[in-house]
Amino acid sequence: MTKNLFLVLLLAVQTAFAQIISKDPTFASNGVSNVANYTLAWTMAQDSNGSIYSSYSIPNSTETFVYKLTANGVLDSAFGNNGKIQLPYYTYLCQLKIQSDGKLVIFGFGNTSGGVSGSIDVGIIYRILPNGQLDATFGTNGISIISNGFSIGSDVNGRSLGLILQNGKIIVHDSATIWRCNADGSIDTSFGTNGSVATQGNFYYGAFVLMDNQSNLICITKINSAYANGIIEKFSPDGQPVTSFGNNGILQSNLVFEPLGTAIIDSNNKIVISKSNSTGNEIFRLNPDGTLDSTFNCALSIIHPSALAKSIVEKNGYYYIGGNQSSHPYIPYSSDESPTFFTKLTQSGSIAPDFGYYPDSSFMSVEEMIVNNNNIISNGDAAIVKYLLSTATLSTVDATKTSIDISFENPVNQNLVYKSEKKVSKIEIYSLDGKLLKTVQENNSNASELPKGVYLVKVTFDNGKVSIKKLMKN
Repeated sequence: MTKNLFLVLLLAVQTAFAQIISKDPTFASNGVSNVANYTLAWTMAQDSNGSIYSSYSIPNSTETFVYKLTANGVLDSAFGNNGKIQLPYYTYLCQLKIQSDGKLVIFGFGNTSGGVSGSIDVGIIYRILPNGQLDATFGTNGISIISNGFSIGSDVNGRSLGLILQNGKIIVHDSATIWRCNADGSIDTSFGTNGSVATQGNFYYGAFVLMDNQSNLICITKINSAYANGIIEKFSPDGQPVTSFGNNGILQSNLVFEPLGTAIIDSNNKIVISKSNSTGNEIFRLNPDGTLDSTFNCALSIIHPSALAKSIVEKNGYYYIGGNQSSHPYIPYSSDESPTFFTKLTQSGSIAPDFGYYPDSSFMSVEEMIVNNNNIISNGDAAIVKYLLSTATLSTVDATKTSIDISFENPVNQNLVYKSEKKVSKIEIYSLDGKLLKTVQENNSNASELPKGVYLVKVTFDNGKVSIKKLMKN
């Protein structure tokens, strides 16, 4: 038994793990900032000091606000008027980015006629100084108006609107057109045709416009109600079709389904897309040429039958997922007791065993995330929530401390045999690449179907504590 325990300890050395452990009690009010107060909350961004910027609009009014939180989640009194500024025009679905010089760029569907929120007629870009004042060097007194060709109306899912910062330029889009502005807010006529590019997207289905690692633009959209009729368009950094992609820059793809939850381009120029349809919600990955990447296989139904990814963030070679349990992205949540969830995927699409799955029944949706080394910040339900991550490495000393909780007969022969001082809720057996292979609850469970090799074992106790070990199978 001493030899077996030594092998467990030896194999457990340097097993890294990072799991959500709780909301951060030092952030805002017990980890939750609801400055937006359940109005129409829009996107957020975080600067290098940990401060968070976000915005919201008040329904049936003319008011849209931008606010700044300190790293502790309270309004920063040095920004605007006690932490907030009101934008000159009502602006819907605000997209917010931070330039390298600390200035904020905000883009949204706007109302310049003075009417209430239902009257939306133009696209408006604002640039705001770090102190909360409009940047007078941008556009006209800090505002640039896009009216030529702008698609009036808005998609409730926000898929018709986007903002990208591209090497000092500002790219914005609605459902059918992409524009590029110079740093001063003027239209950049060197982009596309006199400053804009027409896409095949439409208002109802929207369009995701993404930028790859070479500053090319990828537009993912659907062009009609047929599920199999989707397209991917690729443009050069200056808005010209990349003729080597698909057919003169356009690829017909039956992989692009409506409705889409979200999409990103990862560090390898692969397109990661979440979708929802009658066969279930899933995440899939496309190669840079638009073909399906067969090395990635993820079905979020493993988490929950109606789990839908609404936000994907790539960090350190993993995909962090935030979403809710919904059969359709237009529906914010289902009646399940845990509508919001977070998880982490490996490069193969499997759930990372060092993270698992974290549900939060106190919120209905996750629209976007910021992933830091020791926390995840989520925006949804008009609230910004900060979750703490445990970030540690399971060293020999750590394993010694946890070994009193459970020890395994190692190597494993036919059955998985363990001794534990605490009641075990479940044991999950993963391959080293993060694929869940087997889940057992009883001691001495049959594991004969597992081939010889080394496995990662995640033990969850009834008290919620988790222990991670490696075992050998003969």
